[in-house]
Amino acid sequence: MRFSARSVGWPILVFTLLHFFLAFSLPLGNDEVYYWTYALHPAWSYFDHPPMVGWLIWLTTWGTALHHEGFVRLGAVLCSAITMYVVYDTGRIIRNERTGWLAALLYGSMPYSSVLAGVFMLPDSPQILFWWLALRSLVRIANDEAERPHSWLAFGVWAGLATLSKIHGIFLWIGAGLYLLLFRRKTWKKGYVFAAAGITLLCLIPILIWNVQHHFITYAYHSQRVSLAQSRVHINYFLTEVGGECFYHNPILYAGIWICLILVFRNRFSACNKPTVRILLCVSLPLIGILLGISLFRSILPHWSGPAYSSLLLLPAAYLDARTGSSLMLPCMVKWVIGVFLFIILTGWWMILYYPGTVGSHDPVKYGSGDFTLDMYGWPSIGKQFQHIYQQDIRQGIMQPNAFIVSNKWFPLAHEQFYVSYYTHQPVQGIGAVDDLHEYAIWRPQSQQLQPGDDAYCLVPSNYFIDVYAAFGKQFQRIDTPVVILQYRGGVLARKFYVYRLHHFQALH
Repeated sequence: MRFSARSVGWPILVFTLLHFFLAFSLPLGNDEVYYWTYALHPAWSYFDHPPMVGWLIWLTTWGTALHHEGFVRLGAVLCSAITMYVVYDTGRIIRNERTGWLAALLYGSMPYSSVLAGVFMLPDSPQILFWWLALRSLVRIANDEAERPHSWLAFGVWAGLATLSKIHGIFLWIGAGLYLLLFRRKTWKKGYVFAAAGITLLCLIPILIWNVQHHFITYAYHSQRVSLAQSRVHINYFLTEVGGECFYHNPILYAGIWICLILVFRNRFSACNKPTVRILLCVSLPLIGILLGISLFRSILPHWSGPAYSSLLLLPAAYLDARTGSSLMLPCMVKWVIGVFLFIILTGWWMILYYPGTVGSHDPVKYGSGDFTLDMYGWPSIGKQFQHIYQQDIRQGIMQPNAFIVSNKWFPLAHEQFYVSYYTHQPVQGIGAVDDLHEYAIWRPQSQQLQPGDDAYCLVPSNYFIDVYAAFGKQFQRIDTPVVILQYRGGVLARKFYVYRLHHFQALH
């Protein structure tokens, strides 16, 4: 078979159709629905992340007018399709078209890149596209002895946009700087390298402006998440990180990447030239090493290392092409990678929508606690059931019209804003600590705020149960016994929703 750019068209189409199916069939998760609130007020940056994810959601939902999960996720699906082609093209540069084809298949079969960043709308979704565009520029630079000013300038743009998506993008410049320091020191003096750095810095101006206005709250929050001050070694955190990396990056592919790294360090990897290997290691290993080091002391999220492992999949792609040649269209390892991926994704989809009951706690009060699949289950039906309760309360005079929906945490408040408040037109407000409310602590979804005498509802899912009397007892004169909504999945109780009526707001203390 002759491989070309057309060869990768069918894999891109098949994976994109799978992504569309998942994007339009699953309710939004905690993070996604929270990032949708970013699009409600486009800004230079936000509490948790740079602005790109909010801008992209605003664009694909036509200014939030298209109120559906699929349109919220549309940007992720489109970015993933484009990235698969960039992966193919990068593989073509480092070896040949077949390597690019294999790399695209491996990329599409990595749960992190294909689903977490390719279906779910997260900051990783635009970041992974710009990361790969930047990586392709660096690969071109590494594989050409002649100086390539335009590649450096392109790298500056892509690295800036990657960082404008998620702060991890700065590791692209760490990798580029390390490569220059170790292998091409003369290039440091070139004006176009400084120009590229200047372009990246220009891209970061929106983040800087917003953080100056908000006392650098983003960096205060994230530095707290990775601070090692007064920390001790937690082997369980480290093992959780390694296990999470293995899962997010496909166990078969994860093993293949580390096998290739071992071959590289033993000087037995010859599938691609040394400049390519060097640039891949410089871009990827600092992020992986730092996160593994932090995980010895702090609990962190395994997908943070996603861009680094995504870059390294070029090594097994080149290795497989070198070992199998063009006679075997699809190497056995790739078949296993695709098979494991489909098993993980289809099992996850089934568990979210159809698993009978819950895999979490069966405690009568905190029913479903610990079941992550419930984050994306049943919210549309809960919205309809609450709407019925709310309309009945208004008719009977139990609650004031336009009573607020309140919460002391960003989740489930963002879900309630998307699936409940959007349809009932009730105002929402967060009441609590900044670290619990995040963007809700500095942004008000509407000009109207709770006033003395106002009523409010508090919807509490049992899997994220809070003591409403302790949280809001001082702010409201009376809190009624909650209405309990039972939610079933597969015909078995999955969780409960407690609908509290809070009467006569007094003041925030």
